[in-house]
Amino acid sequence: MEQKQQPRHDLNISGMGRTGGGVYKDVRIDGMGKVSGDIDCITFTSNGTVGIEGSLHAESMNINGTAKVEGPAMLDKMVIDGMSTFKDQVQSRTVFINGRATFDKSLKSDTVEVGGILKTKEGVQCESFSVKGHFTIDGLLNADQVDIKMNLSCSAQEIGGENIVVRKWKSSSFWEQLHHGFSTRLTAHIIEGDHIDLEYTEADTVRGNDVRIGPGCTIRLVEYQNTIYQDPDAKVGSCVQI
Repeated sequence: MEQKQQPRHDLNISGMGRTGGGVYKDVRIDGMGKVSGDIDCITFTSNGTVGIEGSLHAESMNINGTAKVEGPAMLDKMVIDGMSTFKDQVQSRTVFINGRATFDKSLKSDTVEVGGILKTKEGVQCESFSVKGHFTIDGLLNADQVDIKMNLSCSAQEIGGENIVVRKWKSSSFWEQLHHGFSTRLTAHIIEGDHIDLEYTEADTVRGNDVRIGPGCTIRLVEYQNTIYQDPDAKVGSCVQI
């Protein structure tokens, strides 16, 4: 006989509350909540402050307040409009960061869109990485499509992809007004891809098939296979066709 699936019930915490882990339909935190186990749910929404001491498995996660997840997270869609910290690995099909998200371990996704602040102590692996904000990646950023529009300085140890484009984001946003006068640039040790188009970038090595080094760049070594363009305003130590 087929085993009957356990019915899913909603979990709501308003005010202050603590609960164990479990299997739920919709989980909603509107105050201060603590979960002392693993959570398996359809939707997870926090408008207050929540701490999950276990893992999180959900179709969608939406954080409008603050959240901390101690265990690994497996999601279909993640939306961070507040502040979140993930202590273990995170895998989500889509990631939208409009607030601030910190990952102590790796982040894997199909699509990552950053309109706020992303920080990770390991790497980011995805198909599409799009930024209109700020990021700090202590490891490797590996994506097929990399589209970076900075309004604050950004950094990564290494960046690899098929198409890599780096620009300043010309916007009178709050972040630009707050940090007016600071030099906005991307810093990386190695940038490697098929088609690379850089502006306001500082790197040790840039390696690609077709490479454009635009204004505001300082590159120690450029290695290219097919084509190379260097803006008169760019500084390149040496350029080698391979």
